[in-house]
Amino acid sequence: MSVIVKIFSFFLALFSLFTSLVNGTYHREESTMDDFELVWSDEFDGDTLDTSKWSTRQATEIRRGGYWNGDLLEVKDGHLVIYSKYLENGVQEGDPAGWYTAQVSSRGLYEQTYGYFEVRCILPEGYGQWAAFWMNSPAMGNSTYIDSRKGAEIDIFESAYFGTDNPDRVSSAVHFGGYGIALTSISPIYTGGVHPVDPYHSFNTYGLEWNESEYIFYINGEVAARTSRFQVMPSQTPEYLILSVEMSGANGVPADFGTDWAPGSIEDNGRDFVSEFVIDYVRCYQYK
Repeated sequence: MSVIVKIFSFFLALFSLFTSLVNGTYHREESTMDDFELVWSDEFDGDTLDTSKWSTRQATEIRRGGYWNGDLLEVKDGHLVIYSKYLENGVQEGDPAGWYTAQVSSRGLYEQTYGYFEVRCILPEGYGQWAAFWMNSPAMGNSTYIDSRKGAEIDIFESAYFGTDNPDRVSSAVHFGGYGIALTSISPIYTGGVHPVDPYHSFNTYGLEWNESEYIFYINGEVAARTSRFQVMPSQTPEYLILSVEMSGANGVPADFGTDWAPGSIEDNGRDFVSEFVIDYVRCYQYK
């Protein structure tokens, strides 16, 4: 990182802290599900993806160490299943050989400001995979904004710890400022002791409460982590939903990240390997 970027990031942090102290309290009163009403959901009860709720990438697109293509998902038995597998001939004519998976997004179809958002799912088992339930704002395409209230990437959960000494865990994060020089990333404050149970074989729920004061991250209904305005001012704009799997690596080439985050390459699983990210439901609630 250059000296200029470091200085810029330092002043961004000071700006965020200053606005936090001026404008916010540390925590608002705890909410319960009685404080919310269901306003949008997908229970995946049909046999095709509901295109009034989700879009996906039908054309093959490079995504980190693999490719996204909508053919790598299926709605069956009341679940959305996103597969990860190696395809020698790709999906469509002209596609390269490589590791393929998929994502779905509600961008342009459903967006919401504030509320509670939850997914119930089984995580994909295997090295080098990065499954996530997250929200994003069109503002993240702007690489120069510095006000987190204008929109953020909110990672409700990210799963990339298979193969570590502590694989049964997930992480959360908030990013704002676009994906350029102004990008600022915040890790929430973890409460400790709240983790998914057997997440690669059993369903767990992962949730986010988002209000004007903070982001609160839940696992199986318990608070796992939270931010406050002392860390980041919450987004005040509509955000859309994303479910995705990504492969370790870059430019379509699998690679070992070489860290505790997504250890190992997808290649370590073998070319015949197939994994499944199984989603039972997605539900969005608004404050009453």
